[in-house]
Amino acid sequence: MKKIDEVSRLTGLSKRTLQYYDDEGILLIKRTEKNHRIFGPDALERICQILIYKEMGFKLKEIKKLLELSNAQKDIYFIKQVESIKNQIITLKVRMGFISTIRVNGIPLKPDEQSGKTYVGSITEIREEIKKIFMVEETNDENE
Repeated sequence: MKKIDEVSRLTGLSKRTLQYYDDEGILLIKRTEKNHRIFGPDALERICQILIYKEMGFKLKEIKKLLELSNAQKDIYFIKQVESIKNQIITLKVRMGFISTIRVNGIPLKPDEQSGKTYVGSITEIREEIKKIFMVEETNDENE
């Protein structure tokens, strides 16, 4: 059994973070007669899992659920997280492409009032054209 100071030093987490995890019910730790937190091997293993899940980009509410799931159920969460990250990558690539397009071509002219296009609509068209390029690249990368 380890006291919070030692666990903080071992894990690299602040005492406040450890207390927060306890308060949120993510860590299951015991208390001494004087109400001091003490951490057993299970708590240390759980801290390691929490840190791994945080590195994967999960939020604490999701981590709390993950800690209670079977490995098969966790795998579903992992697959969804990978898909979410892929979507974020595509979004960022499109944004970079949009910036590059504007750098090279300048700010596009506002649409002619007679065309019926809105400013937002015109910008959306540019973004969608750039997105098509990155979606094709993504498909090609997956096929290689």
